Amino acid sequence: MNKAQKIAYCPAVTPLDLSGHVVPAGRKYAEAVELYATTGLPMRCIAEICEVTPRGLSAYIGRNHRQLLYARYGLNIGDCETDTLKIRPVRGQSYRSHIKYKDAIEACGDIAYIEYNVSQIARLFGLSGPALSSQLRVHYPDVIPARERLRKRLGLADNAHRGARKISNDVYEEALRMYRNTDMTIPQVAEKCDVSKGGLVQYMRFYHKEIIKHKEEKRCAAKESKSMRIAGQLSGNGRLYGPKSGTVERYAPAVELYRTTFKSIPEIAAETGVSVSGLRNYLKQWQGEAGKIDHRRSSKASDKYAAAIASLSVNARPVASVAAEYGLNPDVFRRYLKTNAPHLIPSACTAREKYKDAVNEYATTSEPLKNIAQRHGLVYNSLLGYILRNCPHERDSHQKIVERQGCPESDREMDIRK
Repeated sequence: MNKAQKIAYCPAVTPLDLSGHVVPAGRKYAEAVELYATTGLPMRCIAEICEVTPRGLSAYIGRNHRQLLYARYGLNIGDCETDTLKIRPVRGQSYRSHIKYKDAIEACGDIAYIEYNVSQIARLFGLSGPALSSQLRVHYPDVIPARERLRKRLGLADNAHRGARKISNDVYEEALRMYRNTDMTIPQVAEKCDVSKGGLVQYMRFYHKEIIKHKEEKRCAAKESKSMRIAGQLSGNGRLYGPKSGTVERYAPAVELYRTTFKSIPEIAAETGVSVSGLRNYLKQWQGEAGKIDHRRSSKASDKYAAAIASLSVNARPVASVAAEYGLNPDVFRRYLKTNAPHLIPSACTAREKYKDAVNEYATTSEPLKNIAQRHGLVYNSLLGYILRNCPHERDSHQKIVERQGCPESDREMDIRK
């Protein structure tokens, strides 16, 4: 078994980077590095004592004091195989556990130790029986079944029950079904089914690895696809994509006001003490697509345009005239009609017929629009607005003719092409 070399740590020595320059973070993490080298405290506890982030401290030690990391995890210093080793991989057996249980696991697969059970082998190597059994079941699942078959053939079987017990199957049956068929996390499933989180994890790792593998594949697929950016969908870390609980609590009063009142977003933000941009983004990202905002807010626009729509339905006339009569923005009112009452825009067909000849001439000549409007007896500003809103292809055609012939035109005419 590999032994860790003794490390002499001197806090007065400032760590250097690859270029030989002093690392600025040396003073920030000096106390934490000293505790890491001289005590056995976990990284998170040291970070809390020294008031630094655990992730930052872990990254700093991994880059600048890797020899301390090797010493803590029992690795040989200077071994080229461990220079780039990930000490604690995301999944699978860690290198430290591999070194610790390697000899005992080899003994479990050796016929010379076939007369001993797993607990006895663990005691021979100074290990815990349940811990060794856990390592075998999770990382070497074929060892125990092969060992039991051989012991039975040799007449050494103890007739002890192997595998999951019926009571365990009954306890975790509903939790397994829920975890398999939903996107809930293990803690959520355990709380919902009133079972132990650790027990559920261990039960699945021992006897239902296919469920864990299926979940990993599903998370990887969600991470690679764009579905992880949709609220309510599974993300790459196994959780549903959505706002954090603190964010929900912070914006809860504002969202309630937005549901139940007709106040504007700036007014709600000022009343609840949140930023306008933050509230607007929160509503758009987390409330809009989920349909959680009360639909009564849409009645605010309906009330605003109700009188104008009623007048337009009785007396068909240009939308701009109705908007001016009721003090509305013509473009906004026109967009609202196109979305909610397109049958009340008879002026669209009328305008198309009215400006048809002028637009066709504009698209096929380089003559200024003002001259075309005068020749057809049209109001120049009205014709200009119609072309800007409805005739992008005719504008492009006119622009190509003007550029080809090199005809000068006024700034107002150039605005049409932009």
